[in-house]
Amino acid sequence: MAKKAGTLIQQSRRKSPAEKAAYHQEAGAGRSRVKRKFFELGAGDEAAIVARITQHLDRTVRET
Repeated sequence: MAKKAGTLIQQSRRKSPAEKAAYHQEAGAGRSRVKRKFFELGAGDEAAIVARITQHLDRTVRET
């Protein structure tokens, strides 16, 4: 009898974090196929993150 590959949880040590996130986001997890969104950032989010980092760096440079 062939051995089953196992569930995602059983295989999780061999999977990368990106593979696990894709599985949860696209296929759904568990028996109920719950879909979870990982890092679904839009252009506005990117602009806000860049602005905060720039602000922090400017403040740090002025202090030194």
